[in-house]
Amino acid sequence: MENTINFNIPLSFQQLVDIVRQLPRPEREKLVTVIQEEQLDDEEPTKEQILENLKQDYIALKAGTLKTWPLKDVLNEL
Repeated sequence: MENTINFNIPLSFQQLVDIVRQLPRPEREKLVTVIQEEQLDDEEPTKEQILENLKQDYIALKAGTLKTWPLKDVLNEL
C-alpha cells in the first residue's frame, strides 16, 4: 500500500509528528528505518571532532608540521 501526500504548506515539527502518527505502524517503522539509515550515511563531523581537528591543526602549525592542501583541492572539496 502506498501513501502519497502532496501539499505546499509549511508545517511545524509538531504538525509533521501528528501526520506521521496517523500512518499505520508498518509504515511508521519503515520511516524510522529510512531516517536511521540516512543518519548513518551522513558522515558530517560532530562539533567535538571539528574542535579537536582545529586544536591538532593549531598545534601542528605552531610546530611547523602542518600539512596543507592546494587551494584548488580545498575549493573542489566544497
